[in-house]
Amino acid sequence: MSIVVLFQMSAKEESLEELIKYFKEVLVETRSYDGCQGVHLYQNKETPTKLTIHGKWVSEEKQKKYIAWRLETGEFDRLNSMLSEPSSMQYYDIIDK
Repeated sequence: MSIVVLFQMSAKEESLEELIKYFKEVLVETRSYDGCQGVHLYQNKETPTKLTIHGKWVSEEKQKKYIAWRLETGEFDRLNSMLSEPSSMQYYDIIDK
């Protein structure tokens, strides 16, 4: 069963442009990763430093395998250096098909 993952974060103001550029690069790889059915980056209109990634995956297992790969490559260390606070990740089952 497909799942949706929301990854929410707040960028440091001085890192916002760099963070957006970073995601434009790494999300290309994410979209081609086994199990990814689509992923998009959103920016909050009222608070531009708040970003959300909406991803659709074939399963939670495939998405967690992807996250483990990103952790191994050190990408989360780079990402976290651009954030003003800890990020959050939530998993959702799709119930309206």
